[in-house]
Amino acid sequence: MTLFYILMVALAISIPFFVKTIKQGENAIILTLGKYSSTVGPGIVFLIPGFQSCQRIDLREQVINVPEQQIITRDNVGVTVDGIVYVQIMDSYKATFAIANVYFGVVSLAQTSLRSVLGTMALDETLSNRETINAKLLETLDRETEKWGIKVMRVEIKRLDPPHDIMESMSKQMKAEREKRAQILEAEGYKQSLITKSEGDKQSQILKAEGEKEAQVLRATGEAEAKIKIAEATAKALELESVAASAYFTGAAVTKEQLNVIQNSLGGGNTKYILDSDILTSISKTFWIK
Repeated sequence: MTLFYILMVALAISIPFFVKTIKQGENAIILTLGKYSSTVGPGIVFLIPGFQSCQRIDLREQVINVPEQQIITRDNVGVTVDGIVYVQIMDSYKATFAIANVYFGVVSLAQTSLRSVLGTMALDETLSNRETINAKLLETLDRETEKWGIKVMRVEIKRLDPPHDIMESMSKQMKAEREKRAQILEAEGYKQSLITKSEGDKQSQILKAEGEKEAQVLRATGEAEAKIKIAEATAKALELESVAASAYFTGAAVTKEQLNVIQNSLGGGNTKYILDSDILTSISKTFWIK
């Protein structure tokens, strides 16, 4: 019984040496007598104590900080730059045996790549083209780290600060630009208001003139129509009087009137009158009828 307990205690002590648990998101490099044997995934791995060992590799995406550094731009301005690199191990064998410290290698390569990229750009370009810088760094790092079994996912510049005196100058310049834009906008607004007011006055005068013109036309048209109505009424009255006179001065009435005219005309004197034959005929007919 004592021997059994001794064996159980020895087994419990030795289990961690020949039984390993690989977690999800990890791989393990198995070494036999210091030589690469295999790569295993998540689960339980049995090792021969004293002959085999394993080295865990984290396959999850890692965030690596690129330390702050001073970089001289193309126009000889020193800027302070740091950043972040997102990487993931794609090949456990290369990440273990192709380089001694893969993450330190990524950081060092990111720093040198930053100096190379920013050294070819002017200060204004570095401040306004961060996306271009990130893209160039990503391309360079991904190409160079492929041989280490590393995939560079993203590269981001966190800080890119020029010297303090240049920042003050830039601040003053930006303030002057803002004031200039404000004055321009104010002048444009004043100009636009004057133009709008002038256009409004012009349209008002045009509308007023058109209104007066239409009023004069309407008055002239009304007067002309009134005159036409009066003329038509006068003509109608004359026409009715003419019809009435024609009806009254027909037949015997006309003859009688003619006799009155003759009588008044021949009332005396030695004047001789020549009468139309039609009148004599009418008179004779009249007397005959009577």
